[in-house]
Amino acid sequence: MEAFRRFYRHFSSEKWDIPFIVALLFFEVALCSGIVNYIAYTEIDWEAYMQEVTSWQNGERDYLKIRGDTGPLVYPAGFLYLYGTLKWFGGEDGSDVRTIQNIFCGLYVANAAVILSIYTMVARSLCAGRNRNGPYSNLALKDSYIWCWRFAMIISCLSKRIHSIFILRLFNDAPAMFLLYVSIYLFAKSRWHIGCVFFSMAVSIKMNVLLFAPGLLLLLLQSSRNWIGVFQCLGICAGIQILLGLPFLTTYPVSYIRKAFELDRVFTFKWTVNWKFLPEDVFVSKQLSLLLLSLHIGFICIFCYKWILATKKQKSSIGSNAIIFLKGSLLSPEYIVSTLFVSNFIGIAFARSLHYQFYCWYFHSLPILLWMTNFSLWRKVVLMGMIEYAFNVFPATELSSLGLQVAHLSILLALWNAEVPPLLVKGKDMTKQS
Repeated sequence: MEAFRRFYRHFSSEKWDIPFIVALLFFEVALCSGIVNYIAYTEIDWEAYMQEVTSWQNGERDYLKIRGDTGPLVYPAGFLYLYGTLKWFGGEDGSDVRTIQNIFCGLYVANAAVILSIYTMVARSLCAGRNRNGPYSNLALKDSYIWCWRFAMIISCLSKRIHSIFILRLFNDAPAMFLLYVSIYLFAKSRWHIGCVFFSMAVSIKMNVLLFAPGLLLLLLQSSRNWIGVFQCLGICAGIQILLGLPFLTTYPVSYIRKAFELDRVFTFKWTVNWKFLPEDVFVSKQLSLLLLSLHIGFICIFCYKWILATKKQKSSIGSNAIIFLKGSLLSPEYIVSTLFVSNFIGIAFARSLHYQFYCWYFHSLPILLWMTNFSLWRKVVLMGMIEYAFNVFPATELSSLGLQVAHLSILLALWNAEVPPLLVKGKDMTKQS
């Protein structure tokens, strides 16, 4: 037992963070390789993607006429550029699916590396903050805290559905979320300009990334020195969208904006994962759509109020009443990451519909969000299990959808009751931001 305690304490030190991440990545490489070699690829959207790309490559610029077997193209221009490149790697016509699967294996592992780095950054920052305030002067408590976060990192590598979305389905959600997580890593490092580049690139592949936008706007207001800094970052985001969409905006601008950022899309009841317990006529009704939109906006406002109150409280403790343009301070990684993840999760909780591939929009944020709550470890694991179960039941049932919504509501309420993470990194100067 004493040997185990020494092992437990020794490997909780910061010097073992990178080896721990590398070990998990080796596990992921082996698992991804096994999936590609022993589990059959499932065709869902890849051929439709290739048809849409071919139509664009043949000179079509009207988004209303760029179509595949699944219907008209509903993704921004970055999708076409990315999947046009993948088409070339897949034998120039996209037929070499095995090569594309191998590329997506690499994408999955790279995505895991970024996410695990975010987890480690947040865990170490939180632990450092708690050490400053005294609770972890007891080394045993500090060791337990680090290993709890490492357990969360292990959980983030274990989803059956997420591996399927990346490697067996080749959905565009995967590269979009990879770019999004790169941007979050950069934001957590206070690299706001380059982070906005990656954020906008992610939006250009799939617009679901905009669910993070309310949280990002608040962070830009708080991290920038003045309005000029905010508009610089927003200009980067907008400029990239305009640049990538230029061939379509200069020819058929209305059809491009209408389809690439389709806000009035009506989802099919057959594929919904989160509302299967509702009658179909209720699911497709305008009233439900408006109710969910109202709840989404309302909860964003409620949490913004919570974040602003926490900002006032934490800033007042150091003699400042500012809630934006927090000059002379760096936002903490845990505050940045949690704000972005909560913003996205609110959108997920009140989503018009969730399809199976949408799970990757928020799966990797779930352990961090749960670890921010006051739930016991077993409750965190149970809630993760309920959500994972719902996304692995096909077709979705009334029970699986209801369980998913109960889990979402439980997490949302727990996040409301949880303390906002420390706002600032003490002892750091804003001049290090870019």
